Amino acid sequence: MGRNSAIKRYDATPAGQPLELFPSKRARLPVVVELLASPWIVRASDLTRKDGAYAAKRADEPVSVEWDPERGCPTAFTRAQRRYRIDAVLQVWAVERAWWDPRKRVARRFYRVLSRGGVYDLAFDRSTRAWSLVGIQD
Repeated sequence: MGRNSAIKRYDATPAGQPLELFPSKRARLPVVVELLASPWIVRASDLTRKDGAYAAKRADEPVSVEWDPERGCPTAFTRAQRRYRIDAVLQVWAVERAWWDPRKRVARRFYRVLSRGGVYDLAFDRSTRAWSLVGIQD
């Protein structure tokens, strides 16, 4: 074949034939979960901040949350009379501020969840024992 043998090797896939990246809808979910959970992906809209939660759209509305005690995470939440089943929990973090002063204390646990193709930030306030929706990325 001579000295240019590497040039003469061709890909087995015929030109113009698309490769199937995701063979099914179910196969897409783990890739989406990994991409959204990675720390190096940042949207410009994530630069706005609301009490420790970064969100494209700010929200501060009470929601009811269904909790799975075995897994220790939320499974669904209800917002404006609509139930959102949680497909995946992407991130969990806590914000503790002014723990020494009961009048200014902030103790919240945040859950970034994937539901209905959108990413929602849910917050559980440990002092009031109430859930709220603090951010939406869709």
